[in-house]
Amino acid sequence: MERLTIGIASCGRPGLARTLRSLGAMRIPDGIAAEVIVADDDPGGGAAAIVAGGAPWGLPVRALAVGAGNISAARNAVLDAAQGEWIAFVDDDEWVASDWLVRMFAAAAEFGAEVVIGPVFPQYPEGTPAWLAAANPLYIEWGPRGRRLETGRSGNVLFRRAPVEQHGLRFDVGLGRTGGEDTDFFSRLHRAGAVIIATDDAHIYEEAPPARLDLGYIRRRALRSGQSYARLRIGPGGKLDPRHIAFYMDAGAKALIGGAGAALLRPVCRARSLKLRQKAWLNLGKLREITGRDLPPMY
Repeated sequence: MERLTIGIASCGRPGLARTLRSLGAMRIPDGIAAEVIVADDDPGGGAAAIVAGGAPWGLPVRALAVGAGNISAARNAVLDAAQGEWIAFVDDDEWVASDWLVRMFAAAAEFGAEVVIGPVFPQYPEGTPAWLAAANPLYIEWGPRGRRLETGRSGNVLFRRAPVEQHGLRFDVGLGRTGGEDTDFFSRLHRAGAVIIATDDAHIYEEAPPARLDLGYIRRRALRSGQSYARLRIGPGGKLDPRHIAFYMDAGAKALIGGAGAALLRPVCRARSLKLRQKAWLNLGKLREITGRDLPPMY
């Protein structure tokens, strides 16, 4: 019997109850004993109150007091408390499909992976303009089942605990309020030798609140993603080393092409125009790293 800890870093959002209900209702793979740890990052103990108020949940659930207001610190609390062979992370505004865990473990076994990254499908609120829902600006495409990756995210992930502990890896608390902490963590895990793969059949769903459909938020998110990627490729500060000039020239060209294409398409297809704007912002984020500025805050 192998043990799995499912970690949730939560600031006490009401959606946590739905997350826990979905986990309690899902199928557990044969040979796996699962528990849930909620890292309560609310100084007022809001997440712990939700855990206590809805028990029993269908799986063993315990809350850890963190209260740091830092998502990296909350996730590190889960890593410190986990004792089993496997760890998974989901967010407190998500809910899992009934076969989610079965499919994640199946992918890990089939491809001999230490880390499996699955898709998270945004659920847009009623009244969202059709063109905006079609653009699907909050969805991240990781690729088909078995695709090898160099990094990942924490909203839908399963990974072995052993390489994390072997290399003393933890989420960077310096990124715990800006975002990019999960990209950084899994990139370091990859560089330590872990095999990371995508799977497209282990579904998780998330709320897409109206605030995240604001173009300002979408732009900040794309800029931060681009800058995070540049930081992983080039290193903090993004110095203009001759070896990296091609990287920045490529980013600049893509930003120009994306921006021009977005302007041309806007009168005829707003959804496609927004997708191109996102690509332009992503590449502008890569260029932003040259300035040495901090990542745009997301949390």
